[in-house]
Amino acid sequence: MRASSYPFPTRRSLKIFAFDPMLGRVPLHRITIDVTHEQLRPGPMGSRLTILDYDGVRGRYYEPVNLDDPALLLQDGLDPTEADPRFHQQMVYAVAMKVIENFEVALGRRIHFYRRKPLLLLPHAFAGANAYYSSRRQAILFGYFSADAAKPGSNIPGQNVFSCLSQDIIAHEVTHAIVDRLRRFFKWPTNPDMLAFHEGFADIVAIFQHFSFPEILNHAIQETHGDLRRPTPLIELAAQFGQATGKGEALRTALDRPDAAASNNILEPHQRGSILVAAVFDGFFTTFQSRIQDLLRLASGGTGRLPEGYLHPDLVNRLAQEARATAQAVLRMCIRAFDYLPPVDVTFGDYLRALVTADYELNPDDRSGLRRNMVEAFRVRGIYPHGVRSLAEDSLLWERFDAGATCPDYVISELNNRLLSEAASSSRSSTRDQVAEEKLGRREEKTLNYLARELRKKAWESFDKLDLASPHTVRTNLVSMHPVFRIGQDGQLLVETVIQFVQERRRSKSSYGGVAMRGGSTVIAQADGRIRYVISKPLDSTDLRPEKAREGKEREMRFESFLRDFDCTDACQIWRDERYHQERLVRGLTLAMVDRRGAG
Repeated sequence: MRASSYPFPTRRSLKIFAFDPMLGRVPLHRITIDVTHEQLRPGPMGSRLTILDYDGVRGRYYEPVNLDDPALLLQDGLDPTEADPRFHQQMVYAVAMKVIENFEVALGRRIHFYRRKPLLLLPHAFAGANAYYSSRRQAILFGYFSADAAKPGSNIPGQNVFSCLSQDIIAHEVTHAIVDRLRRFFKWPTNPDMLAFHEGFADIVAIFQHFSFPEILNHAIQETHGDLRRPTPLIELAAQFGQATGKGEALRTALDRPDAAASNNILEPHQRGSILVAAVFDGFFTTFQSRIQDLLRLASGGTGRLPEGYLHPDLVNRLAQEARATAQAVLRMCIRAFDYLPPVDVTFGDYLRALVTADYELNPDDRSGLRRNMVEAFRVRGIYPHGVRSLAEDSLLWERFDAGATCPDYVISELNNRLLSEAASSSRSSTRDQVAEEKLGRREEKTLNYLARELRKKAWESFDKLDLASPHTVRTNLVSMHPVFRIGQDGQLLVETVIQFVQERRRSKSSYGGVAMRGGSTVIAQADGRIRYVISKPLDSTDLRPEKAREGKEREMRFESFLRDFDCTDACQIWRDERYHQERLVRGLTLAMVDRRGAG
């Protein structure tokens, strides 16, 4: 048969529940989204996601959906329903792909999972009111359960509730998986913010993904008269899940009452993560309000107060455009900040500095006031970066590197060429499948290993300038390196290479609970190899400059204090044997355990 002369489609439209089936009973909440088109096997199984629908309770496989079947292609997939497991598979795939796309647009590169193998998602993995990401399995497991008999909320008492049908839960868990790829040491906590950051950031992605749904956004603006602070599904997470478990409300929300003491008093990861979510949403809302002041004045005859009643559809559309543009800017700012985070021991204060620096690099003028509003939102919640002189922008920016070390320009050039080659091939990725993706990864592995050796050689020569202890005294690894291509506010191309070094010092397990004391640096270099930033979390080492050695010693003291606090809050600690005591963090503080305790 002769190959088709028609261009292959680049986008695929799929129907989903915008929030969850409980809200999906209203026709408005059944929507269609588009994702990157690729050839799929039944499952669906693609180059980066594999949906395996094995029911762990009933011990059976459900029939896999074939999204490449012409009948489904013609009607944008199956209609949203709770009754057909094949739609469950479609929903998981569509939402997960949308999350991956959001990261790729913001980071300026393609997201791959471990060894370029697809992330595994199991829509009906177990019975239980939970879903969680397993780093060991490289999989996301979704549970299902019966709604509370006494307090089912808007559900029928005892009805089946599927976590895989919640857009929020899917987005949250896929974000966990991507964060684990971007910063794999963030899942091992060394301070109270680390797991809270994982949880809070996953909620941020889920909430701001709501703003990409035009129908939902327009409806929310009409319903709230433009006041997006009013409680609506737009700024709440997993309403059906929260009500079905007897909570009586959504699982979490982006709203709070700012409390400067909260960051010192709240330690549970989900609750502490909610502080970060509320700060980011506060920064978004203040920026959105400033962007629509002219529209409000025009629509209200200069008073700035909209009249009661139904808003004109044209005004709603314009307000929605501004809300969507602001939400996209905030989401990309939040994701882009990952390239400016240290590789270990992250705090909320570090994240604020990364937000400010990442946005400054692309938008130095801050015409919308987004950075200023973010800083204020963090301040009123008592979030202050360590070691800064003030909350002025120039103080929050990471310090420019001026120690004179460089990365080999031929390594940077080769990495850039590799990314450009991948970008060109990704434009044809609709015809590429998992096998092709893995073959490409194997071909590139030898080149990457060579480049990594060259970078390590150069780094070992200048370890002190990169805030690293001598590689002869501690275990030192180059854990990632990737080029980034972005377009700045002035329309110019910004090319950088981001490299992560992690160092590890092990003590006895009885001292550190089975978790190593780690330090490291994120190195950001220009296209010519000149280093622009070294964002470090140093170890306590005499090899370093005095101020960095002092910082390393302070980090170690804070880490030991954190371990003591964890022991004091573990109610089962007195009943455990010595072996458990030696491995308390390894066993107790993992993403899966946190999700099981906090329901997502």
